[in-house]
Amino acid sequence: MMQKILSWVSLIACEAIMIAAFLIYGKELPTEVMILDMAVSTIIIGLFFVDIICSWNDRFSARLGAMGIRWVITFIFTISSISVMILLRQSEFSLQLLVHGGLIVLLILGFVAIIFTKTRITEVGNEEGRIVKDRDRVKQAWRDLLENIELQADLPIAIRERTDKILQDMRYLSPTNNTEAMNIDRQLIEGANEISHMLYNYQLNSEQLEIRLAQCERLLQRRRSQYSN
Repeated sequence: MMQKILSWVSLIACEAIMIAAFLIYGKELPTEVMILDMAVSTIIIGLFFVDIICSWNDRFSARLGAMGIRWVITFIFTISSISVMILLRQSEFSLQLLVHGGLIVLLILGFVAIIFTKTRITEVGNEEGRIVKDRDRVKQAWRDLLENIELQADLPIAIRERTDKILQDMRYLSPTNNTEAMNIDRQLIEGANEISHMLYNYQLNSEQLEIRLAQCERLLQRRRSQYSN
């Protein structure tokens, strides 16, 4: 909070110093030119304090990704605007207004690009988070199954060993947005849940359990070969 207050104080101080400088040293400028230059200078100062003017609510990665573009645009606009103030100070006001207006339009387009970049980075981050979560759901389903198997003392040890091997092999699964891989993930979760239910009456379901476990082993082999599109 204190940092934000100090930032606002610095912004107001910079604006005040800029206005005072124009009023003291810019007396020879035509009134309309001085007002235009002051307006552009206000924009320049505001660009360096944009973080406190605009709230960045996106993920930190999106902010970081867009920050490089923002600083490039800020410095280009600053250098260009100051150059116009110096080089065109004796030119017609209409020409200065036109050039500054063009620079401001380019500045707006630049910030549109920043917004697009932030949005895209956020979308990619959300997608990556989703596919990682989907993969982790598969692993969790098989962890839960292994825990249930370990609670059943009368089960053949081969069932536990095969389930444990499936879970170990899942360590090498790649997060993916591949449609076929996502479908396999869903089938693996369903398989783990079905096998878990079969455990409660293993003697009756032993044959079906063996079949379902073998199906999941084959599904996992297919899944390990799937990568993102």
